[in-house]
Amino acid sequence: MSYKILVLVSEAAKFRLDNHSIIPSALHREGHDVHVGDIDTLCLHDNIVVVDRVQLSEEYLTGHDFPALSESYASAEDFDLVWVLTGTHPEALADSFQLLWLLNQRVPFVNDASALFYLNSKITLSAAVPAEHLPASYVSNDFEYLTGLVESDENRTWVLKPTNEGCGAGVYFVNKNERNRPALLQAATGNAVPRYEMYSRNIIGLSKRYTAVQEYIPNVRNNEKRVIIAGDVPVCGFRRFHFENDDRANVTLGTKFEGLTLTPEEDEFVRALGKRMMDLGIFYSGIDMAYPYIMEFNLVNPGGLNYSFRATGVDQSSETVNAVLAALRAAGKIS
Repeated sequence: MSYKILVLVSEAAKFRLDNHSIIPSALHREGHDVHVGDIDTLCLHDNIVVVDRVQLSEEYLTGHDFPALSESYASAEDFDLVWVLTGTHPEALADSFQLLWLLNQRVPFVNDASALFYLNSKITLSAAVPAEHLPASYVSNDFEYLTGLVESDENRTWVLKPTNEGCGAGVYFVNKNERNRPALLQAATGNAVPRYEMYSRNIIGLSKRYTAVQEYIPNVRNNEKRVIIAGDVPVCGFRRFHFENDDRANVTLGTKFEGLTLTPEEDEFVRALGKRMMDLGIFYSGIDMAYPYIMEFNLVNPGGLNYSFRATGVDQSSETVNAVLAALRAAGKIS
């Protein structure tokens, strides 16, 4: 069965070997009518959600010029399915997601707009992941409270993460004996005390910032895996390796990686998690796992297909999009 599908990306003219080129190309290869739209052009015209878009006529790979978005202010509603593969600028976040939510009332999404907004965060992991599969986790903007937490046990190490960032940005590792602990905790929670002293609260407003604090899982250094889940099927992914002097393993920072292999226990767990994610409106995701623990979700544009291809030489994009569409049909989201 063929579908008319709108894929929303950002910076549409800059095609790379990532989901923005891989997924639309795979959908086109599988016989679907694929249109690519720029999420930052979403508007509401006479109560119709519109977008600048272009219809694909061939597959596009990295290094190829991408055609200009030839249809300006074209309807985003005349589709069987919308696949959102990007976020938007923080200044436009509320407006963008309200437009997406409105569009999602009229057209099915691969990942529901409300689920993308609420679940693509380090705050909401426990909505989908059972507590026994999560590290001890806290979310707070209270420097004093987090200081007490870290100081409470010198044998525990904690990972500080911005609640809504990615690619290793702003990630710090702290414990009671870390000399920079106060400065790192202060920075992670917005540097409220020095900023209020320098500028006053009346001038700059609220400086406190939320941060996620997870207990460090030692086996993450030798068993961290990014798993791409299509429906409830772990279709591909990669194993990540850490730098000797850096506890982060984001491949965007240059770490090494290899193809994904799951143990039977990991496979069973990932499939169960995929079913839970579908119940919450998510049919395509990437998870960061050091079994039996989940550290993060990646729901908007999870890297995995590209790094799996680079590691193994096997393109699994057709298998992936077909699994997503099959899951959406089985759930009654598309006909």
